[in-house]
Amino acid sequence: MIRDRSGLLHRGRRTALLAVAAALAAAGLASPLTAAADPGHPNVLAAQAKPGTPKSTTTATGPHRATVGRLGAARPASAAQLAANSAAAKSGGKVTPNTADGADPGNGNDGDGYVANEYDQQVTYKGGQDSAGVVIGPPKVYLVVWGSQWGAPSTNSTGDVVLSGDKDQAVPYQQDFFKGLGSTGDGWSAVLTQYCEGIATGSVQCPSSAAHIPYPQAGSVLAGVWVDNAAAAPQAATEPQLGAEALAAAQHFGNTTEAQNRNVQYIIDSPQGTDPDKWHELGYCAWHDFQRSSYGQLAYTNMPYLTDVAGCGTNWFGENTARGRLDGYGIIGGHEYAETVTDPDTPGGWTDGTGQEIADKCAWIPKGSNGGLFFENLSTGSFPLQTLWSNTDHLCMASDPIYTNPPVVLSTMCDRTDTPGAPVSIPAVAVDSTGSAVNYSATGLPSGLSINASTGVITGTAAATNGYRRVTVNATDTTGKTASTGFWESVTSAGQPGCNGIEQLTDAGFENGSADVDHTVMTDAWNPSGYNVITPSSLHAPHSGSWYAWLGQDTGSDSITNYLDTYPGYSSATFSFWLDTETTNTSASAPDTLSLVAIDQYTGQPLGTVRTWSSQNPTNGYQQQSVDLSPFINQVGWGTTIGLQLVSHESGLTPSTAFLIDDTSARES
Repeated sequence: MIRDRSGLLHRGRRTALLAVAAALAAAGLASPLTAAADPGHPNVLAAQAKPGTPKSTTTATGPHRATVGRLGAARPASAAQLAANSAAAKSGGKVTPNTADGADPGNGNDGDGYVANEYDQQVTYKGGQDSAGVVIGPPKVYLVVWGSQWGAPSTNSTGDVVLSGDKDQAVPYQQDFFKGLGSTGDGWSAVLTQYCEGIATGSVQCPSSAAHIPYPQAGSVLAGVWVDNAAAAPQAATEPQLGAEALAAAQHFGNTTEAQNRNVQYIIDSPQGTDPDKWHELGYCAWHDFQRSSYGQLAYTNMPYLTDVAGCGTNWFGENTARGRLDGYGIIGGHEYAETVTDPDTPGGWTDGTGQEIADKCAWIPKGSNGGLFFENLSTGSFPLQTLWSNTDHLCMASDPIYTNPPVVLSTMCDRTDTPGAPVSIPAVAVDSTGSAVNYSATGLPSGLSINASTGVITGTAAATNGYRRVTVNATDTTGKTASTGFWESVTSAGQPGCNGIEQLTDAGFENGSADVDHTVMTDAWNPSGYNVITPSSLHAPHSGSWYAWLGQDTGSDSITNYLDTYPGYSSATFSFWLDTETTNTSASAPDTLSLVAIDQYTGQPLGTVRTWSSQNPTNGYQQQSVDLSPFINQVGWGTTIGLQLVSHESGLTPSTAFLIDDTSARES
């Protein structure tokens, strides 16, 4: 979900269209990868230095500063860079589309239209977040037409909801697309069926016994349309407001349990002229996310009015027709749909080591190229789609064989802690291939808990346990076919009740390095302030693996920045890392410092300094540091993305302190 060579960006499940090289040029920044290819550029390892010997990050083209943040959105290392990029991306309040790879015929140069998968990595299973890794039952889409700005609703001859204020008829187009999935000729949906859950974290392939994504039943994917026109949609809806609309939609459709929402996604369509989650300013096209709620986990997509921005697929194939204007709703709508079924509770499903999901890896490859955009002929019309990454083929594919599920499958269940004497509700969700009812049972439950044989919900008030104990849940259909799953549970007053958090950061251990692939921008998830900040240098040692971050190489400041998505329904977040502070600075009045700063995603301005470390306290080896991020997330609201920037400052004329950082982690609960 980081970035592909085509310029389709995805941060916090956001799909954006920005040309990286153009953005760098507009911001007055050198293209670091192009400079790296220059024979005159210093060797990256030779340029490393111990404290007191600064490295050089400057060539004839100027300092190298990346502007890419976590999960692909154009994110600066400073507020000034954010302002420059934002100004470059705006014209009269609208995004001025840049020519991205995949949009032009190609001439063999960077940005030329010849694209392939930027990161030649397989996607791996991340273990499931909040008991969800993939969709395991027939996928369902609910279309939410948000706001009175859409005008008066009516029904057309094919049964689609149409609206008087829908200038380009985006709403019926989307209905036809989802109605057509699973019909004859839909090989695209088959690519998704290879992915599964209930397997070991880090797995690349799925055994036949695992719970796979089902191939959709023709005509069944679109489960409902809600025109929520009681009031106007916000002119610039925030992430929490979009999440609240998804919650309202679940209530409207009567989906008020975990089981009802387990295989569902809500698409929140914002009206023409609005700016949901500042899509004009941030330069993305759409994103998908999820939230915890009393109705279970809700997966949803923020879908702006795509034809407001030409770069989001409008007339992408040069048709210049009314239907061609809606190409983005096939390309981008399909992109978000596919990523939601393979990663509904992000980032618990399938991503590669850079954070890219299966659609990110294949986005905007030109039609006619290997793995390129194509038209899929469904029963409801012809729709432009992008290919999807297939681990089976190690390629971007438009079609694949269909993988079928066992007769009964059970959803992944998360390892968790609960509080003695407090009521709990732990849902088990099974799917029978014939649609028949199943009977649930469980063994190993702590005293005070029991499972409802019909609903699969474990309830009660548990007594304290001596450490973690293994709970096994079984589901049996009317023919005797069974499935089982398990989870570890500890009932203790210590810790946060509920699911144990999984890793939220991309490349938490820096092991993807700062590898340059497309020769336009550093692709590292951590947005280092310069070359060699993230390094395998032997001049210092990592905590584990081969790569680590070395801040304090430059006079002035070095930094690394990652972005953390937060989710409605969560209340606690921690950030930890291993720190080795090595210094020759003995000054008490002018120490060198390392600070962790929380950053507002929209303004680039600090929300506050979380904590500061000093050369006055050398660690004499790696020591783990842990901080509470909750007060800073509370400032902007859960469901919003925040930046986490580690920045060093050298007080003297020469660097004298190395702040070495490795094995970071962010967990939410």
